[in-house]
Amino acid sequence: MQTEGRGPQAAGGGRALRAAIAGLAGMATVTALNEVGRRTIPGAPRAERLGVRGVRALARRLGWRPSRREAYRWSLGAEAVTNAAWYALAATYRRPLVAGGVLGGLAGAGAVLLPPSIGLGSRPTRRSGRTAAMAFAWYLAAGLAAGMVAARLRPRTAGPAGTERLDPAAPRG
Repeated sequence: MQTEGRGPQAAGGGRALRAAIAGLAGMATVTALNEVGRRTIPGAPRAERLGVRGVRALARRLGWRPSRREAYRWSLGAEAVTNAAWYALAATYRRPLVAGGVLGGLAGAGAVLLPPSIGLGSRPTRRSGRTAAMAFAWYLAAGLAAGMVAARLRPRTAGPAGTERLDPAAPRG
């Protein structure tokens, strides 16, 4: 990586890539936990049902009646984009692991607390205390994964006696 003079690092191009990769890590983590959990754990959160309900509600307002399968596909795409964008924010902070934890905690709290108030029901993520705890934990894990990836991808420079140290211009974690 080039950090002086010309190149993508000098123009900040590497930051966008780091954020995108961190966002994808967070998105993949929460999606994998939800998909594996719903297939293997009785009473697991069903975040995909919230997505389908949201897509169907929006589609109705637009005069479209998607099938369950169409709504599921649209919700997966929308969740992939929004989750990746949300978790990418971890890479924009000086302490990406802390930021990822905060972002994950906020997403988890939102997944548990918001659905009833926006008309999506409470059963998918609040069927029981255990379901709510799993939903919160899965989003928290995704935030921490994004933060870890962002921290790992920070630029490093050679320090005294050949040791590595963080680039002082890079965000810290």
